[in-house]
Amino acid sequence: AGAARHYPSAFKGQRPCKGSRRLVRGCLEQLMPLLLTELCDWSVTTRTKAAATLCNVLVYAERSVKAHAEKLLAGLARAAMDDEQTVSQHAQACVRLAGAFVPADLALSIVDNNVRGAGHTAGGKRSWSALMATLLEGAGQDEVGALVVPLTDMVRDLELSLPDAQDHQVQILRLVRGVVTGAGPKAQPVQRSLFASLLRLQGLGEEMEALGAAAQQTIEELGTVLGYGGTSGLYEAEIGNVLSEAVQGASSWRRDSQELRIFNVALRHGHAAVCAHASLWVPVFALAADHNKDADVRSVLLVLLDFVLQDSALRPALVHTAHGAALLVEAVVPVCVWRAGKVASALRKGGVCCLRALLRHKLVSADTVAQQLGQGFTPGPLTPVLKSCLDDDDAQIRFITCQAMVHLFELVEGRLDQEMVRIMYLELLKRLDDSNDSIRIHAAQAFTAFLPSVPRGYEAGQFDYIVRGLAIHLDDQNPEVQEGVLPALLAAGSVNPTQVINVLEECRTKHRSTAYCDRAIAHARELASM
Repeated sequence: AGAARHYPSAFKGQRPCKGSRRLVRGCLEQLMPLLLTELCDWSVTTRTKAAATLCNVLVYAERSVKAHAEKLLAGLARAAMDDEQTVSQHAQACVRLAGAFVPADLALSIVDNNVRGAGHTAGGKRSWSALMATLLEGAGQDEVGALVVPLTDMVRDLELSLPDAQDHQVQILRLVRGVVTGAGPKAQPVQRSLFASLLRLQGLGEEMEALGAAAQQTIEELGTVLGYGGTSGLYEAEIGNVLSEAVQGASSWRRDSQELRIFNVALRHGHAAVCAHASLWVPVFALAADHNKDADVRSVLLVLLDFVLQDSALRPALVHTAHGAALLVEAVVPVCVWRAGKVASALRKGGVCCLRALLRHKLVSADTVAQQLGQGFTPGPLTPVLKSCLDDDDAQIRFITCQAMVHLFELVEGRLDQEMVRIMYLELLKRLDDSNDSIRIHAAQAFTAFLPSVPRGYEAGQFDYIVRGLAIHLDDQNPEVQEGVLPALLAAGSVNPTQVINVLEECRTKHRSTAYCDRAIAHARELASM
């Protein structure tokens, strides 16, 4: 009954009569060599007819083909990869029938010898892995279930020996999918290995979108046949073990490391299931700060970290825990330290993106950030990093840093001492004179967030410098800059409204338009009258 679903349409799903089966079996010794020879003929017509005839012969011969299994499978491995589509389609139909009639353990032994055999090229291994995947489509669940361990061993061998090209990797996916669908619940003993292989294949989806989507679908099928209800249940059951195995060799990862791909996909698609295992994956991001590591690996980790920090499903693992502080201190701040070169600049850009996300979502405490900033004349590691990034040659780094400063000042409001206030206002005033208007606008926003940390009655000379540095931009040629600076001057009124009024009344006489000065003065007078 299992083989009947693979019969050619002419049989209408009916098994041939006993007499016809006996007749073909009697001629099998002469038929098989002739058909296999014609499968290799130079003529497409001959190969097509041979493949179609062989398909019919297999229906009659049934399990008698066992005696010819090795030569049969070798011929079909070549024919199934034929450039002519009609030949390959007939050959694949033959392979499915062979899967139903050749004992699965014998077929696996033949394929395994050719996959692992010395001297076989990547193309040859691809053909044999494709053959095994198609054989599984014809085999019964009990047969496949009994062989899940050696089949997954074969998958692991192919992962190490085949290149990452799509035409090779798709055959590995077909083989894994054949185990999943063929074994069904009997795949439980190797579910972790199958899951890890599928995560790796899904990780290739960045370069091969169709492969990644198919791998993701197969993960869903694996979770369903094993009784987990789909992908989420499978993640909850196995992601901890998979991550633990993946991160063991993290220090030696390369861009194309299988474990890095698994780690990347697990965090991007694991969602809540990954949160419980933050102690496994958070320390890995410290590798991004190691300047001796492969720059490609560091780049991948920084892009992944930025994703993690933006993911609402993963952020709970970092909020109100030591993990957020660990990421800031051990990964993000060291990456943002200035180093020469384009590679270092690209990594620094990734680092400030992560810093912005950490601060925006308040994944680190105000105490931790204040400690990293330092106190008095003893700056912490974060202060020189912020200064260098605000003055970076790359406009995008300056822009992102200004955005990060907005969130930083909101987080540490009221915690800056006078020396830190002096350092910060000097750096922000520099950025108000930036050549890029977008940076100037965001620097003004940072100033607005910064001013509540300036103590009331702040030293008059320095505060005069702050107000004058802001006031000059109320007459800027760009209206967006004027609109951006106005809230900062309104916030300055809370520090010393009288001084703000005096400075602005002097400045307004030099402005082309006094509208913004008048609004700021009116607000300061209102505060002064309270």
